[in-house]
Amino acid sequence: MSPAETVSSACVHLDTYFNPSGDERIGRFQLILRNLGEEALEGFSLCYTCVAYARADVNVKGGELVERFGGFHEIQLAASSVLPALGSVELELEGLKEPPRHFQDGPKSAFLKLANGEIQPVSVGDLNLVGGEDSQERRVLPTGELTVPNAILPWPKTVAITEQGDSPITLSPAANTSAEDIASMAKVSKLAHRLFPQERMPFVLLPASTPSQVVFVKEAGHGREGYRLDFADGKVSLSFSDQAGRDYGLTVLAQMLMGCAREPRTYKFPVSGYIQDAPRYEWRGSHLDVSRHFWTKSQVLRFIDILAWSRMNVLQWHLTDDEAWRLEIKAYPELTEIGSVRRPEGPLIPQLGYGAVEYCGHYTQEEVREVVAHAASLNIDVVPEIDVPGHATAVLKALPHLKDPDEPENSYQSVQGYPNNALNPAMEETYAFLEKVFEEVAELFPSRFVHVGGDEVNVQSWQQSPLAKEMMSQQGLNGTMRLQAYFMRRVKDILAKLDKDLAGWDEVAHGGGVNNEGTLLFAWQKPEVIAQLAEAGYDVIATPGQAYYMDMVQASGWNEPGASWAGVSTPEACYKYEADSALPEALKDKLKGVQAGIWCEHISTQSMFNYVVFPRLYAVAEAGWSLPENKKWERFCASTSVMPQL
Repeated sequence: MSPAETVSSACVHLDTYFNPSGDERIGRFQLILRNLGEEALEGFSLCYTCVAYARADVNVKGGELVERFGGFHEIQLAASSVLPALGSVELELEGLKEPPRHFQDGPKSAFLKLANGEIQPVSVGDLNLVGGEDSQERRVLPTGELTVPNAILPWPKTVAITEQGDSPITLSPAANTSAEDIASMAKVSKLAHRLFPQERMPFVLLPASTPSQVVFVKEAGHGREGYRLDFADGKVSLSFSDQAGRDYGLTVLAQMLMGCAREPRTYKFPVSGYIQDAPRYEWRGSHLDVSRHFWTKSQVLRFIDILAWSRMNVLQWHLTDDEAWRLEIKAYPELTEIGSVRRPEGPLIPQLGYGAVEYCGHYTQEEVREVVAHAASLNIDVVPEIDVPGHATAVLKALPHLKDPDEPENSYQSVQGYPNNALNPAMEETYAFLEKVFEEVAELFPSRFVHVGGDEVNVQSWQQSPLAKEMMSQQGLNGTMRLQAYFMRRVKDILAKLDKDLAGWDEVAHGGGVNNEGTLLFAWQKPEVIAQLAEAGYDVIATPGQAYYMDMVQASGWNEPGASWAGVSTPEACYKYEADSALPEALKDKLKGVQAGIWCEHISTQSMFNYVVFPRLYAVAEAGWSLPENKKWERFCASTSVMPQL
């Protein structure tokens, strides 16, 4: 995630209007180019990027669509067109693949290709709705109401506080506390300071240096992530069985201290009573897409800190997609030299903004090791995602030898509009490539799982590839999904040799799927898929777009930002969704946890991230940790005011 492209110096501006026309199959964009300068322009084409892309049979009035690749469009204006000084010119596109639902579905960036080959930036306005219905609804977040005046999120299993009081400024370890326990206090204190640098650190590390002290008790019976806090006589006793439980107990203490420091009139600190706690699910994760928009290492580290503060324990790092490959692979330097760079004249052309400038970024292997080590210190497992066989445009631009040379161009398109974007299962070069990539990935990431994608492969993929046709005939495979299942079984074997298990999106189960032993699938397309995967014998993570995709709009109004393919996901609906509600009792053990999905097609700035992700990320955190009977919507709303943002 990077700052938005700066086009303040642009002397041309693009405004776009959407007219639903009463027929969603038609949908019209009216594009108005305004020349704010004092020189006329002629003999140019308009290039823009937009998620609501034009169909192949689009009708353009005032020009001709000469290229459409993904969300990138180039329109050559009619030869007679002149953009006069301080004047305007109008274009109209009739025929969009999907109708826009919200103002962010319009062009995100634009530039002009001048007759002499120069690139001229164009500033872009929001998409305006003409004549369509607008509910005018916007996100609603109640102030909420606390039932217990303690700043804790997610809410613990049992809270039995008998007396509340004023907060101590800090806590210190009791006398004779072990070095390991003090180190844990230091770690959580530094975490709190990174998230809230304006506040005092919650812990002083000199033993018995404050009246309020923490006594550490290591004992069996709490599980790896469980803990107990007992409050009495100005002291806190923290009982735990494992490092993670100790860290989580200290994190809860730090949360309560920070809540008191930030809102002293609202929050109190326990004087007597206890908290007994352990998580509901073993997997409490968040996915993070850094392919569409690049995140710096420092931004990723802060996001990991936020996960740790909310006791989430998995980061699924979405490192590759059509728009970019972000991970250094020493065997294939082209993947980042070419596949992480988008520019107007590059092999990878602009998408999703940043049109007139080069936009790039990737992680060196040393940076990855730093991220993984930081996460591990906070009890977070980083699961890499290398998205195959689809979403591979960046790979195929960087390594064109991985294409079947006899497959016709544009013989199929992904749902995002990318032609021929899937690695070919019939080519041995594909598996040689994946063996080298996964060998380096396995060395970088200690995680048991490698997520291999498997999503959104067009059902017409490879059907015109001579190599794929021959393989399907030889292997008795009928259609794309059975060919993908063959591919996934080969990938699973590659990972097994590296002592890794396969994780993937729910489509991995299609076409006959893979052996469900050692396979973890993520149900994203709709909630019903959770039960379908469990019935097929797979371990499942619930991440349905309708509830847990953080980029989905939070209200129906045109001016609500975000995506909308899965409908509206209000904060309240996200919070109250229960992933196991449709599972029979006999299959509930197949549900291993929950995960938020953070897809960044629309998320290019920190302010946008904070608006769409919070507080819904914390709703998923509470779903993963807290029992349903302990969830309280009003308490949750009140508690989010003292939780960190990016």
